[in-house]
Amino acid sequence: MKQRLSPLHLLPPPTNTPWTGGSLNPVRSEIRRKFGASVPLPLPLFWYDPPWHEVTADQADNLAVGVGELGVLVAALRSDLAGPDCEPVFHSGRDSESVDGEDTTVHRSYPRMLPYRSERYGLTVGDFDGSSVVDLRLSIQRDVSGRFAYSPSQIQRWEATPTTSPVAGGSWVPAATFPPDVVSIEHLETKVEQLRRLVDSAAVFISLGPYRLEKELPAIVATHPDGIILRLDEISLEGLELAALTRRARYVMDAAKANTVPLWVVPGKVSPDDAVKLIALGASAVAVDSWCNELIHETHMTGKDATLSYSSPTSHQYDPRWGEFAKGKLGERIQRVEGLFESLQSVANNERLGSLSATWAKTLGVLALG
Repeated sequence: MKQRLSPLHLLPPPTNTPWTGGSLNPVRSEIRRKFGASVPLPLPLFWYDPPWHEVTADQADNLAVGVGELGVLVAALRSDLAGPDCEPVFHSGRDSESVDGEDTTVHRSYPRMLPYRSERYGLTVGDFDGSSVVDLRLSIQRDVSGRFAYSPSQIQRWEATPTTSPVAGGSWVPAATFPPDVVSIEHLETKVEQLRRLVDSAAVFISLGPYRLEKELPAIVATHPDGIILRLDEISLEGLELAALTRRARYVMDAAKANTVPLWVVPGKVSPDDAVKLIALGASAVAVDSWCNELIHETHMTGKDATLSYSSPTSHQYDPRWGEFAKGKLGERIQRVEGLFESLQSVANNERLGSLSATWAKTLGVLALG
């Protein structure tokens, strides 16, 4: 896999550093909330915008569970994964055998992100139940044509309409630019508080594009979300631009006295090494859509089922082979992230990255090597 941040190098500790044992599961962390208990985060990785409408609801549900089994936070509405009369396994959880060797079962639930879009297409009250993160999405959606819009197949999935009665006559549906019930960014804090009341166990994040960071990011931080998600995948970026925007966003947040607020980034295509370098640059978690979307595309290409709108009217049953499929595609990459992340723990924050390129070193404020 191509590495976009190859001029950056993850550095080992200085030669005279005393040997110490590794930390126990350092990738596991918690999202500190403004109110209430922290939210556990098994991995600093998430699947931000899965194209669920490209596969059947049954397949989408199984894929969500398979990826969730690996500890990756997955974004999904109930309507993404099941019809109106069916409960997705991903949302309800499932019973599985205990891993301690005893003849018992344990109920497994999965880390889940609720994508709260301005238009609220497909959203139900039940989506809030059990969510780990509620993501208030301020970044506007573009379809493949370049319009700010949703495709007919997306709307069809969310609204559970048959192919014979498409929404909007089967044409694209305009996307909203801002929540219609909020006057301005200055009033956005009331929306954040509303979401906190709707789901008192989840962290509330706000996602935005990278276009006007100096102006918009401090204003967003002032609404006191539990975290920020930066959509760096919305524009085509060179590696240095990707790294610099991540670094800059962290600086802007720190200057706004939000140094403890997590910054998650959606970078587009990245390698495991790139993901850890972005964390070293100031990100708290990284979207790995380019990895996870491979599961969607490969499933779609098999052509197992041409009906993409309705799922089985009965409760879904999880097939463990989907978990094996997900692990086969993602397992080694996740292990690489875990290993590299663990190696950083013995290195001071300001000494974790270096570059032989004077331009990269100066732009990012990392160590100049050579």
